[in-house]
Amino acid sequence: MKIAYIMQYLTERFGGPVSVVKNTGAVLTGLGHAVSYWATVENKDRKDISLKGTVHMYNPVWPRFWFRSNELARDLLNEMLSIDILHINGFWGHPVYAASKVARKRNAPYILSPHGCLSPWRLRNTFVKGIKKKFYFDLISVPIMSGSSCLQACSELEAEHFRMADYKGPITIIPNGVDTNEFSDGDGAEAEARWPDLKDRPVVLFMSRLSPEKGLDMLIPVWAELVKSTSCKDALLVIAGPDVKGYQKVVELLIKKYNIDSNILLTGMVQGQKKLALLRRADIFVL
Repeated sequence: MKIAYIMQYLTERFGGPVSVVKNTGAVLTGLGHAVSYWATVENKDRKDISLKGTVHMYNPVWPRFWFRSNELARDLLNEMLSIDILHINGFWGHPVYAASKVARKRNAPYILSPHGCLSPWRLRNTFVKGIKKKFYFDLISVPIMSGSSCLQACSELEAEHFRMADYKGPITIIPNGVDTNEFSDGDGAEAEARWPDLKDRPVVLFMSRLSPEKGLDMLIPVWAELVKSTSCKDALLVIAGPDVKGYQKVVELLIKKYNIDSNILLTGMVQGQKKLALLRRADIFVL
């Protein structure tokens, strides 16, 4: 099959959906399918894109927060006759809107994976607010959902969110895959060598993008209470992930407010061996 993945972005600093698409696409390519990727990518990020398959990258234009690219829409329309199915990832971005419109115009099937964008929290706090949000959802999002062949959820909870958003069509639940070959035995010594603060301490690991919906505003105050106790005073909370839209400043202010600098380590985004080393060293994972 010829499968086209449509993304708002392809840069891993934006979070998990990119990794999910990258890993799934690699498996499908290995099974003999022809996989292509279509997304907006800033010039400064292009050197970091490494995918198996054909990659179509476009510069986003105004309004950039919508990841808009008319060129993506135009080229996809021209290529649709050679594509069997579109797998659209995300929900609010222009590539999602453009790809679904092209698919309906060509009467081509498409699957939609919102990646959490239909959770009640996200619907309340997305980039379009109040009346504008309802207008966008009713005018643009509802046709995108109703025109899809299927909505893919990664859990039963996400499938429930689809129904809460009044989607009545078919749903498939497919959890995000994990390549177990990435993981091997280890004792965490590599992480301690890189981050000496970890040595001989209980370690709790938060590994995700630094973004409002991830709950750091709840985790940090609880952590401040926890480390007051004698049994936990040496515990270290490692916050590993990329900063999204300046939210790290909010996290740093919270750490300062609760005076727990010595019990929290901010590593920034970690990938590859660094990521695996932190996972091996952690006593508890929290998200």
